[in-house]
Amino acid sequence: MTKRTSRQADIAKEAGVSQSTVSMVLNGTAENGRISAETRKRVLSTARRLQYVPASAQRAPAARAQPLLLGVHTFEPIFPTSTGDYYFEFMRGIEDQAAAEGCNLMLFTAARHDDGVRRIYEDGANGLQQAAGSLLLGHHADRDDLARLSAEHYPFVYIGHREVADGIAYVGGDYRTATGRIVDELVGVGHRSFAYLGETSRHEPQVDRWEGFATALGRFGLPVPEPHFTDPEGLTAQWLDAAVASGATALLVESVSLLRVLAAMASIRGLEIPRDLSIVVLVDIPVGEVGTRQWASLRVPRHEMGRRAVHLLTSLLTDPAGEYDRQVLLPCAYSLEATVGPRP
Repeated sequence: MTKRTSRQADIAKEAGVSQSTVSMVLNGTAENGRISAETRKRVLSTARRLQYVPASAQRAPAARAQPLLLGVHTFEPIFPTSTGDYYFEFMRGIEDQAAAEGCNLMLFTAARHDDGVRRIYEDGANGLQQAAGSLLLGHHADRDDLARLSAEHYPFVYIGHREVADGIAYVGGDYRTATGRIVDELVGVGHRSFAYLGETSRHEPQVDRWEGFATALGRFGLPVPEPHFTDPEGLTAQWLDAAVASGATALLVESVSLLRVLAAMASIRGLEIPRDLSIVVLVDIPVGEVGTRQWASLRVPRHEMGRRAVHLLTSLLTDPAGEYDRQVLLPCAYSLEATVGPRP
């Protein structure tokens, strides 16, 4: 007698949760539904114990005679060594979802080229071919490599928003919407004049933040300031002086490295935050990363991005013609309590 395959309903009954909760956890959307870490852990543990296999995998038994081997390639040497590393939550999400879907992982750590970027192709060969498909991440992706992988129809998912050639599969954060909502709240507490400090390197995530900011100001009919795109070494106290002199009462910053320099300059100038100037950093920033205080910040859904990327990749491998989104932007949370106040 053939043993019946475990279903999501079986997991729900064993774990004492609803079937919709099980579906969100296994599909990597649990954080969207505000499902607690404890519940997610219980569902994943139950799924492993019951040897649950996703329906998409059941439809392709030949391809799953052995567990799928998924590659993880980074374009910079960023594999995290501690929980404080920015990429740690991406990797934790990747591992959690790979375990939930019964996949194995392989880390690719090829030597860097002269430009410091880890290339995928070496002597014309795709270095990822040992894996059935791969997850790619890193701030400085080599777009030629991405375009070539796409042209060769190698299955991969980029973790982060990247637009390449005819379109690649990716899972990123919806920074445009989140930044716009941050501006909405700043305007709501009286701010009418803004400054914007951004990174020199302008990839899609940086562009999304700036465009969300500029679009939101346009909705209110407020002036859009000239953005200042610079490296931390190029940021001067004169720029901060000019921003404050122009009447700016709220300042948005794209990176922690820029915030470090800005915070030091504000302290030297005797600016009290948020009494004199409200500041929001548009990326995660742990307490104590810049000074001893908390900072108002946008929260990148890193763990969920890792999980959704694995789920998308396994879908590409087991159901390549299926009807599902191949370009996903996940909502970002934010907190403005620490360094945002009403307009002075």
